[in-house]
Amino acid sequence: MNLLLAAVVITTLVPLNDLGPNPYAWGYYGGLWDVKNTGDATIPADHAAAGLRFAAKIQPLDRDGHPDPSGKIGFLAVGYGNTRKTFEQFEAMAAADPHVNHDALVFLNAAFDHVDALQWEQPWNRIYGAVSNNVLAPAGISEAQVQVIWLQQINEHPYVPLGIQIADAYVVKGEIANALRALKTWYPNLQIAYLSSPEYGGYDTDHMLGEPFAYEDGLAVRWVILGQIEFMRKGETWDPRIADLSYDEGKAPWTTWGPYLWANGTTPRSDGLTWQRSDFEADGFTFSEAGARKSAGLLMKFLLGEPTAARWFGQDATPPRARRRSARR
Repeated sequence: MNLLLAAVVITTLVPLNDLGPNPYAWGYYGGLWDVKNTGDATIPADHAAAGLRFAAKIQPLDRDGHPDPSGKIGFLAVGYGNTRKTFEQFEAMAAADPHVNHDALVFLNAAFDHVDALQWEQPWNRIYGAVSNNVLAPAGISEAQVQVIWLQQINEHPYVPLGIQIADAYVVKGEIANALRALKTWYPNLQIAYLSSPEYGGYDTDHMLGEPFAYEDGLAVRWVILGQIEFMRKGETWDPRIADLSYDEGKAPWTTWGPYLWANGTTPRSDGLTWQRSDFEADGFTFSEAGARKSAGLLMKFLLGEPTAARWFGQDATPPRARRRSARR
C-alpha cells in the first residue's frame, strides 16, 4: 500500500462500534455484532444465555480441577507485548480495587513481546510449555485451574490489507480460532474467552502493525465470535478458517468480545476514547506507561460491567470459606 493511500485509509476509518450498519469496504459493515447482516446491535440472546451458563461453571478449583472453597480461579492473559503491559497495569489496579475478588482470583500474564498469533495456534507450540513453567508454576496454579482468558492477538508483520483472500485479517481469524481450540486442549476447565482486537496502529514507525491492519483485526475478532454463534446454531459454519468452535462439545471456550480498544488516534470515539502519540513509545507501536494504563482501565471497566464476569471477578463472587469450629465442649 503506498503512503498516500495509507494516509487516506487511516483518516477515513471509523471505530466498528460507531460505524454501526454503515459500510467499511469490500462488502463489510460496522458494528461489533455486524448490524448490517445479522441485525444484532448487541450480543444475540442465545449467545448471551450460553455465556451465563458457562460463567456459572467458574468456581474455585483445587489443582486437580475439583471444586474446592479454598481453591483458585486462574485468569490468563494471552497476547503480545502491549497485552503484557496492559495486564501488568491491570493487575495493579485490581489489587487496589475493593470491588475485585481477592480471595480466589489469580492473575496470570502469559503475554510476551514478539510472541504473536502464529505461535499460539497449535497445542504442541512451545509457548504452552513455557507458560506452564514460567507463569503458572510460579503462581502455584495448575492447568486445571485456568478458567478464563483475555486474548488479544495480532500478526506482528502483516503485509496485505483486506481485498484479497490472503489478507492479514483472514489469516488472523484462523489463528485466533486455532488458538481457542489449543487453549481448551491445555486448559480443560477453560470456560470463557474474552477477545480484544488491537488499539490504534497509526503512529507505528517500525511497521510492526500499522493501519489499516489494527483496525481490520477488529473484523477478525468479530468473524470468530459470529462463527462460533453460527456453528452452535447450525452445527456447521461456512468458514473453514474458523471451523468447529463448539463449546458444548468442549472444542473451545465460550467466546465473546472483551473491551474494544480501537479509536482513530486523536479523533474522539463516541465514548470519548482517543489514542494520543504520548500513549506509545518512540516506535509508535509499543505502549508507554500512560497508554498501558489507559488500556488497563478499559479492561477493568469492561470486567466490572460484564454479566459473565459477575460470578468470578467481583468481590462477592466467592462464597465465604467455612470457619473451623473450636474444640470447646
